[in-house]
Amino acid sequence: MTRRVQRLEQAVGAQLIDRRKRPFALTDIGQAAVERCRRLVSTRDELRSLGQTGLPPTREFRIGVAHALTELALVEPIDEMRLAFPAVVARLYTGWSRELLERVRGGALDAAVVLLPKSETLPGGTDGDALGSEQLAVIASRDWRARAWAMRDAAEVGWILNPEGCAARAWLQKLLGRVGMPLRVGVETYNYELQMALVARARGLGLVPARLLARSTSRRQLCKIRVRGLEFPMTIWMISSMLTPLLDQPLNTLNRALKRRLSRAGSRA
Repeated sequence: MTRRVQRLEQAVGAQLIDRRKRPFALTDIGQAAVERCRRLVSTRDELRSLGQTGLPPTREFRIGVAHALTELALVEPIDEMRLAFPAVVARLYTGWSRELLERVRGGALDAAVVLLPKSETLPGGTDGDALGSEQLAVIASRDWRARAWAMRDAAEVGWILNPEGCAARAWLQKLLGRVGMPLRVGVETYNYELQMALVARARGLGLVPARLLARSTSRRQLCKIRVRGLEFPMTIWMISSMLTPLLDQPLNTLNRALKRRLSRAGSRA
């Protein structure tokens, strides 16, 4: 087994196993290689099934969805795709946008719906379809609505945000850093509704998708504020890489369903 792994590493031209760890662990390249091999085996099995039965084979479709987009993508669009392609089994994963991007590049996911700053380009090794735009809103308690906000004020008050790994949080930190201001985080939580409830109690400022703010139970206690220099235009992307032909049509159906969902959500917001 050791010799076989060594020959495979020589053929790939990279180390696949980190032998310094006990027990041994896969390197990042090793993990990507395993995922690619699984996909090759899956494709082989699909072809065998098609030849033996003449029926469309069952196909697993691994889809990642950014935390901020789960409400958008996990109900109607997935359901529409499943109705159109009952032989496709959807495996859904949630995570941060950049983490999901890397999993698509490495072959661990077939596609992902992610949220990235509008100015950011897609990394190499991925194909992307821009589904629509998303505006993040800086929010405050309605009790603070008459206040004039400057960048320094926003830095001093503090923020209620997603934990580290969130692309929007990283972008906020970068914008504050350009003017020498630190990012002060008072509360971290994945739950947007909890974030907005805490902002409504004047515990700090928040940064949330405008679409979610419009439907929040706390919206009457909140207000959008303008802070000069803090703008967050984002783009929602469907990212894919090296799909088998059997997944092209399900992906296109999911894309169309998401675009319709975005259009309706935008008109309501």
